[in-house]
Amino acid sequence: MKRLATLLALLTAATGYTQAQFSRYIVQFTDKKGAAYTLSDPAAYLSAKSMARRTRYKISYDSTDLPVSTAYLDSIRSIPNVTIINVSKWLNQVLIKTTDAGALARINAFPFVKKSNGIAPRMATGNSSVSATLASETVTLPASMNQVSGRTGTAAIDYGQMYNQIHIHNGDWLHQLGFTGRGVTIAVLDAGFQNYLSNPAFDSVRLQGRILGTWDYVKNEASVNEDNSHGANVFSLLAANRPGVLVGTAPHASYWLLRTEDVATEYPVEEQNWVVAAEFADSVGVDMISSSLGYNVFDNAIFNYSHAQRDGKTAMITLGANLAAKKGILVVVAAGNSGGEASDLKYVAVPADAENVLTVGSVDINGNIGYSSSWGPNGAGVLKPNVVAVGVNAYVAHPQNWQPVAGTGTSYACPNMAGLTACLWQVFPELSSMQIMDALQKSGSKSANPEFQYGYGIPDMKKAVAILTKQYASAGTAFDNCIVSVNWNSKDDTSSLYTIQRKLPGETGFMTIGQTASTSLSFKANSYTYRDTIKAAGGPIQYRVLQAMRSVDTVLEIANLQQPIHSVCFPDNTLMALPSPFDQQLTVVVNTPEVINNMGLQITDMRGRIVYAKKTAKPAGYFSTTVMVPGWSPGIYEVVLYNNSKRIYSRKVLKK
Repeated sequence: MKRLATLLALLTAATGYTQAQFSRYIVQFTDKKGAAYTLSDPAAYLSAKSMARRTRYKISYDSTDLPVSTAYLDSIRSIPNVTIINVSKWLNQVLIKTTDAGALARINAFPFVKKSNGIAPRMATGNSSVSATLASETVTLPASMNQVSGRTGTAAIDYGQMYNQIHIHNGDWLHQLGFTGRGVTIAVLDAGFQNYLSNPAFDSVRLQGRILGTWDYVKNEASVNEDNSHGANVFSLLAANRPGVLVGTAPHASYWLLRTEDVATEYPVEEQNWVVAAEFADSVGVDMISSSLGYNVFDNAIFNYSHAQRDGKTAMITLGANLAAKKGILVVVAAGNSGGEASDLKYVAVPADAENVLTVGSVDINGNIGYSSSWGPNGAGVLKPNVVAVGVNAYVAHPQNWQPVAGTGTSYACPNMAGLTACLWQVFPELSSMQIMDALQKSGSKSANPEFQYGYGIPDMKKAVAILTKQYASAGTAFDNCIVSVNWNSKDDTSSLYTIQRKLPGETGFMTIGQTASTSLSFKANSYTYRDTIKAAGGPIQYRVLQAMRSVDTVLEIANLQQPIHSVCFPDNTLMALPSPFDQQLTVVVNTPEVINNMGLQITDMRGRIVYAKKTAKPAGYFSTTVMVPGWSPGIYEVVLYNNSKRIYSRKVLKK
């Protein structure tokens, strides 16, 4: 916030652009004193779903979660000729509308006001032009409605024209496992969602009540149906569900549709709108944000961001995007469409410069980079974009005639990737947004050698599932009476086969000792136990569990364990105490193939008191001795076999 205030002040001084020429202002506050809320009671300002996200991923609350001081807002409202448009608690600032210089002076005189800055000259209401922020809308009708159906089996989805842009990531494989975004909530921040209420591409999401709500932050109203079509195009890449025509990347997710972009003008007020919308999305508990918006050039050049300023920590919208990520939201944004520029405009816009968001560049269905896809790094040298997805001739649902049309831009690569990311997270909801992002990057086609156009390349959902499976898996061992129990937990389906391997003391390599096949029909968490009877000298024994995921064509080492063994283990009939229960006498039998020159037998009661002890030399084979037990109390006794002073076996027996 302080950087932004300083930047705007310097620009205003340098250009002579006076505050009087603005009608919308950002007013920044010094603190949140007088707020009616506390960090100890987040339920007063966050939904149960939002708090559940914080709990699940162990995210603490901080001052940015607290609403702006109501006392400060009341003071602003008390000034005549001033209207509060919206409020950002994360940035502790308010957007106001006024043309009264005196009113602005009174606001600046408040001791709790840090700074006020003009941010836009007027409130736009039309859609007279298309912002350079958005994807290219030069669309073409496809030659064939079902050029590629994508049907590969009885359970396969018929994606229609969207098959290739999903299959390039093996997204169809993820869908066939049953992961289509169900249970994941995505906020789409865009420029309007024209005709989403009547477009048949959205019949499924609309009629099933999975559009959870809408809001227009440009006009401050609920309706987003009559505005620009760009958001509707983006939405169709996510939520379309017309089998044989168009099926999107997350057809069963739930959505909030939030308009923050005013395509008629380009001013930083849209950044403020975006941050406020992201705060709302956090408060209602969304899991993800998908936003195909980006900024670097404005209608007034004083607001432009140089490449150096697109550094992941300067722009309002970037600060907001990083804060959303800090709250556990997985933020997916478009890289920008200026890659063909000769100047520093070719680099990623804001908030694509934010370090903690998943920035998506654009490729065609063959993996070739889009000419207009913006480059990395950001202004601080951080690798951007993170990954790429199909945004060149990507198919969307036309907002007027409902048919598939092709368009180009990272605006379309972003929702393609966001939807599949939602499906991947549906498989592993226990893992954090950063772990999901990391797996996508590691699964990328260029993960070994990232590039400043491709980032980590084209993510592969099969590889990402394998990476996350290994992260998710857990294992341990337990030892009792010469039996080692190897326990593990992993996610699998019928394509998984587990191999248990062991390395005994003195052995140089692992030996396979057993296999266990998964019986789970759907990909989910399962627990297993393998019991290994030890017949060896004492010492550390190593185990490892390998999970062969045949549908992914990979083998994972999900466990590498060491179990210490503090006794020599023999077959179960090595030491016998007969009969059990016994009465007046007990026969102890020792059966080992080798000679024990200094064998010891010791019997203790359950209080650890020695009631019998004997030392002798034992020949090879059987040895037996009878112990008379007059006066022994009823209860459990332990018979222990020693070789010299080393305990090598034990057996419990009951006295009547």
